[in-house]
Amino acid sequence: MKLTLQEEELQHYKNNMQAHDASGMREAAEIAGSEATYHGTPVKLLYFPKAFTEEGYILVKDAGETMWRILVKVIDEYLGNPAYRALFGFSKELEEWICRRPPYSVLLPVCRLDMFLNEETGDFRWCEFNADGTSAMNENRVMSQLYAKTLMWKELDEHYIQKPFELFDSFVSMFLGLWRESGRGEALPNVAIVDFLEKGVSAAEFERFREAFERAGCSAEVAEIRNMRFDGRHLYTESGMPVDAIYRRAVTSDILAHKEEIPDFLQAVRSGSTLMAGDFCTQVVHDKVLFRILHMEETKKILTPAENTFVAAHVPYTALLSEETARREDVLKRQKRWIIKPQDSYGAQGIFYSGAYTEDGWKDIVRSHAGGGYILQEYVEPYRTLNTDYSDTDFTKEPAAGWQQGAQDPAYPHLHSFANMTGLYLYGGHLSGIYSRLSPGNIISVSGDEHEMASVVAYSK
Repeated sequence: MKLTLQEEELQHYKNNMQAHDASGMREAAEIAGSEATYHGTPVKLLYFPKAFTEEGYILVKDAGETMWRILVKVIDEYLGNPAYRALFGFSKELEEWICRRPPYSVLLPVCRLDMFLNEETGDFRWCEFNADGTSAMNENRVMSQLYAKTLMWKELDEHYIQKPFELFDSFVSMFLGLWRESGRGEALPNVAIVDFLEKGVSAAEFERFREAFERAGCSAEVAEIRNMRFDGRHLYTESGMPVDAIYRRAVTSDILAHKEEIPDFLQAVRSGSTLMAGDFCTQVVHDKVLFRILHMEETKKILTPAENTFVAAHVPYTALLSEETARREDVLKRQKRWIIKPQDSYGAQGIFYSGAYTEDGWKDIVRSHAGGGYILQEYVEPYRTLNTDYSDTDFTKEPAAGWQQGAQDPAYPHLHSFANMTGLYLYGGHLSGIYSRLSPGNIISVSGDEHEMASVVAYSK
């Protein structure tokens, strides 16, 4: 099974290392001065792309679209079944917002489903589901543009047609489909791209979405959610543009945490005068307690036998980190490897891996986080690949150092070992793009020195 061109890329590099190093250093210099940033910091771009073969692309496409259909069934069951709703344990206030069924049929318009994919066997496990706050589309765009100028692109281009992913105009097309389905007339909407702007990961990304809406004929603005005003009939941006439709990037937890600061926005949404995609029902997917609920009998009843087999094979065992769970012998003594995550968070914050601690240290972590809104999840070992890095990463320090042993070759000083995560963007339930993140350690997060790479599909010529 050949899912990516990893081995071919490695061979191209070793056959012409000095020329590839020069090409990679030029690419690294360009990314550092580009608009591909995370909270203002340039991303670290690795030189080799994640080039999926046709077989690899079909595998991840089927996986993502199958998981999306399951998630939509779960959202629909939540909206219609109070007993099922109770499994999630959401507050009454959040539950009321979630239960607003939107005026369109696509209950999960946009998401990024993150997986750990073994590129040798094709096996995979899901790591995290992201809904409306899904980001990094602009990073993908910039990385693909820079990769297309490299020697690696040129050499692979001799045998493959390499296709990057387009994530802006395709999103707008899906969004306008929701607008038309909602029955609000034939005229194109005025669109606000809405967030707490200090929390937005990239101002440039919001601008690229604004430009895409304008290319489609819409008026569009990036709007600070706190500064929107509602007069009882229309919601307005700070500049005075009346808003017909909202592309919501503000995640639900931030909205509820700052609800006193955004009364006009919430009143407009509650009134139905403004279309919002996606609506708050997507929180069902974003909250990590879902991983536990997917394995429960109540969920099995709403899925097909094939879907239940899919969940059993690809969704890691998950439990709430309750006081009771924190006393379990298999947890404290690490009879399995575990990971602890906040139940409702984003940006890979607050993650703890059992293998990074002594037994006593792990016990302290478990006990101190029990009953505090965390989940306990079976740890999945990420698949590791070699790649060249021309950033300022220090591979002699932890968490990178321990994973480089056996991977380092003095003949190739820029070649290092990285753990992989594959993110699948789905617009309206269809795979629209792939986001590849890596780490020199084994926790793939900003705090774990996250790196990124361009993603393409490589079709044989």
